[in-house]
Amino acid sequence: MDKINPKHYAFLILATCIVSLKTYPKVFIQNGLRDSWVAVITSSILILLFLIYVIKTCQKNNVYNLVEIFQGALGKTFGNVMLGLFCLTLFFTLVESAAVEASSMHTNMLVATPVWFFILFFVGPAIYTLKQDLVAIITVTLIGISLIIIAGMNLAAMTHPYKDYSLLFPVFARGISGGFILSILQTLGLFGCVSITFPYLVDVTSKKRLLLYAVLGILFVIQMQIVSTTGVIATFDISRINQMPYPKLLQTQLVSHFRFLEAGELFVMLQIVGGWYIKYVVTFYALIKILKGLKINTPYMIYIISLMVAISAYLAGNDLFVLFRFLAYYTYIAFVGFVVIPTFVFAVFSFKNQKSPSGNV
Repeated sequence: MDKINPKHYAFLILATCIVSLKTYPKVFIQNGLRDSWVAVITSSILILLFLIYVIKTCQKNNVYNLVEIFQGALGKTFGNVMLGLFCLTLFFTLVESAAVEASSMHTNMLVATPVWFFILFFVGPAIYTLKQDLVAIITVTLIGISLIIIAGMNLAAMTHPYKDYSLLFPVFARGISGGFILSILQTLGLFGCVSITFPYLVDVTSKKRLLLYAVLGILFVIQMQIVSTTGVIATFDISRINQMPYPKLLQTQLVSHFRFLEAGELFVMLQIVGGWYIKYVVTFYALIKILKGLKINTPYMIYIISLMVAISAYLAGNDLFVLFRFLAYYTYIAFVGFVVIPTFVFAVFSFKNQKSPSGNV
């Protein structure tokens, strides 16, 4: 199977957009504070409009190859420079995936197990999946996301008794602050990981219902993130969240039945490990597709990039304070690389094609 259908594409959107906002909301809640859930709603609307614009631009011009769009909009040289920045953002996303998965498991689950061990058994198995090509990526995504959704629904039900939604108010008690604006930019950057799926557009067989399933996919992500962010604030309040590196992992520890049965950690381990693994392989394969489109291809490319990711992830994830500084910067990097640059490129591409409707640029 070297092609995918629009339903598969919706699952790819879920694979790239769910796990970051759910795992480390502290990064943007530190800025947005109690208004962070409003920031999530605001960025959700913006990312929905962004995705609709990109898909409609591709459909209008009947061009879905990301390399062709960048080079057609900006010329080969400048287009390749922008693609290079996009690829660099993809690399940072790989580092984010490996480092956060390892750090979260080390910090909250298996303290005696070193970070490098988690990274080794995260990056290594991913190589096997990537070597199986697109069929393995789609299979892992479909199975993994389905299980993660089931786990998420169970967690939402089990943690509901511990939530006090009055903690979400008052809204804008300090007015619209600079921190609220930064929170919007950060959440928009993490939502912007939907751009990771753009290299897969060329592989979608039937483009007729592509926009429909893309919108359904991002809407599912949006409702999940709103529920997740409001749930975390309603459980812990702002002052406590800012002291927790991974509040969702601690939230599940509240779950207890018959005073001895605790199962919340099992669900969240599936979400964390499975979610980051899926995002990692989907991002890695997107990076490979772009590099091949730029005629950059060697037999050992997967191994070279994996080694670079493993070293970078260890340097970032071995110290929790260093990791969260990196994640704070990463949200802005993702905003520029996944939202600003594609918006600019697709706008120029659309404008050029309006001027020359007789053929593709």
